[in-house]
Amino acid sequence: MELWFAFAMVVVFLWGSDGILAKLSTPRLGVVRIAALMVIVDGITYSLGFYYWRENLPISLGDGVLAVVSCMVGTVAYLFFFESMMDGQVAIVATISAAYPALTVIGALVFLSETLTVTQAMALVAIIGGVVALSYERNPGGKHAMPRRSLLFALLAFALWGVWGLTSKMAINAIGPGNILGFYVISSLTVPPVYAWFRRVRPGLPGDVDPSRMAWALGVTALAVNVCGLFAFSFALNAGFASLVVPISSAYPLVTVILAVALLHEKLDRFHMFALVFVIIGLIVIGVTG
Repeated sequence: MELWFAFAMVVVFLWGSDGILAKLSTPRLGVVRIAALMVIVDGITYSLGFYYWRENLPISLGDGVLAVVSCMVGTVAYLFFFESMMDGQVAIVATISAAYPALTVIGALVFLSETLTVTQAMALVAIIGGVVALSYERNPGGKHAMPRRSLLFALLAFALWGVWGLTSKMAINAIGPGNILGFYVISSLTVPPVYAWFRRVRPGLPGDVDPSRMAWALGVTALAVNVCGLFAFSFALNAGFASLVVPISSAYPLVTVILAVALLHEKLDRFHMFALVFVIIGLIVIGVTG
């Protein structure tokens, strides 16, 4: 087995499982406690990654600003992802937020003057159409209907991760994949506390008053698994071609959907199942042809 393929499969498993862990922990802890955990877990793991993989490259002020803004946008998107997990079905909200590469491609067309093939255009239509379909609730009063609040935060995460995907690509090209981890340290130590303060002012759904140790353990695991997935993705890109690594890694929502149905007993109608298939196929095609 090729090394890059092994790492890519690790990414699929880790990021696919991360949504389930987030769903199991977030409603019990609340987003404020998740934000506090991000300062510790993400701060430590990104610091270790930066220590081992930093590069001795000059970084201009403009590139530094781009990197820190990109990382902060990505961190806010991750917090919005947790917000969507409070009361929504992980199979749907995780797939919506995971469809962000479509927006990244559109941004690259507009701002980086990249070209688009017919196949990529069809994949974009499939992804955007799938996201719109997943956001449509045919029976708002039904037992398994998606709350509007959950869909709103999933769509916000989708939009912000699209911006993050584009700006992250630009920042990594400028400062290197190892150095950008240092900017993730900055965003992990600053954005979650500010968000937690704002969230306390407007608590909404605060989570359990006294969450169990298991809830805390699941929250820590969810955050650690996400960062480990990012490291594995970096290793896969270093060992293999992006044209092979990206499409395989982009299939991780399929793992989330399977686990959500099997372990969490989530119910999906045929309409949403078709939409999920369109999004996942579109993601894979974008990766193959990107």
